Amino acid sequence: MNKFKAIVQETYVDQVKSKSFIILLLLPIILIALSGIVGFISYQNASSSGNDDTDKIALIADNGIKQSIVQKDGNSIDSSIKTEQQAKQKLKNDDIYGYVKVIKNNGKYTAKYIGNETIDSGVRDDVMQSLSLHQNQLNLSNSNLTSEQIKKLSNKPLFDIHVKKQSNDNKSDDNVIKMSSLQVLIYILYFFLFIYSSITASVISKEKGSKLIEIIFSSTTSTNYFIGKITGIVLMMLTQFAAYLIMFFGSYFFLSQADFSKDFISENSNYVHQIIDNLVNINLVFIIFGLLLGIILAATAGSLVSRREDANKAGQPVFMLVVILFVLSMIFQNNSNNIIPKILSYFPLSSYFFMPIRMINNQANIYEGLISLVILIAFIFGLTYFISKVYKGLMLQNNNGGWFHNLIKGVKYR
Repeated sequence: MNKFKAIVQETYVDQVKSKSFIILLLLPIILIALSGIVGFISYQNASSSGNDDTDKIALIADNGIKQSIVQKDGNSIDSSIKTEQQAKQKLKNDDIYGYVKVIKNNGKYTAKYIGNETIDSGVRDDVMQSLSLHQNQLNLSNSNLTSEQIKKLSNKPLFDIHVKKQSNDNKSDDNVIKMSSLQVLIYILYFFLFIYSSITASVISKEKGSKLIEIIFSSTTSTNYFIGKITGIVLMMLTQFAAYLIMFFGSYFFLSQADFSKDFISENSNYVHQIIDNLVNINLVFIIFGLLLGIILAATAGSLVSRREDANKAGQPVFMLVVILFVLSMIFQNNSNNIIPKILSYFPLSSYFFMPIRMINNQANIYEGLISLVILIAFIFGLTYFISKVYKGLMLQNNNGGWFHNLIKGVKYR
């Protein structure tokens, strides 16, 4: 047990302390920081532009109308201008781009705009909406109606809604969430499989044929060595995964509070929560065991190279498998009920890609998912047991006959 712990610790510590792991860990922080800086600068520029008087108009009206409009468009209206003479002077000096003068004549409100540029459509609509309300109040006061008659005029129609089928908008939202969940799932699997298959194959192949590996196998079993290496790399992957989760939730919390992004985050928080719900369930278990299988296959591939110098190409078989699964998952993500993804969703070398996709698309139920997961776990245990028993032969033979030939020779090694 102590030797097993030593192998795990040595593998984990060496990899976590490596420059490549530190760069990989810091890269998202750098990208998030750069995105935050760009967003903050953009927000500051927008705020500065919004506070520039040349982007404002003046409003000449009685206090009631002016107050109701300023409440809606305070950033677009220069409230310091009180008279038309001031507005004309400001317009002449290009301090404002125009002004609106509201006049009441013979029981009717009229808004007149004078400016060097066309008035903003949003401001114009708010002015007209406010004037319509004041015009209605003026009409009622001039009509000499009784309170009972005014009450009847204020009656509004009712609209009673009973929805029996999901609306197209809701279906569209669900499709957006599903597609986003699929994209996140596929890229998580692809990213971690690609990175860790490379790391695992490189770690194993660098010890291939060295005197060190002979010393290790003279003091411990191939099973301890193989499973210890796998455990150390899995712990490294979990460390990176945990760090990314902390970064994600920390960034999400920061962006939800920051002035330049909180409105956007608030509007889309429901989508984010539903995407997370689609991942943090049985699909997360598929992701974990899929990554574990990829690491085991990469460790096997790393032991099949002929020399230590071949470490860079050790993970090629696993690379090809990951790329093929990635491409197929992208092709079938919208048609995952086809016969090909159905078969691949139960085949252990591909089920961790395709069964979660089918479940997100509601084309496979939880029981089908559990069956596929059991097959995957059983395959991983069986493969781990078999490889651990022949791993000494795989690591100690140095033939140049290729991966398949080396696998046969390693299995036959005694």
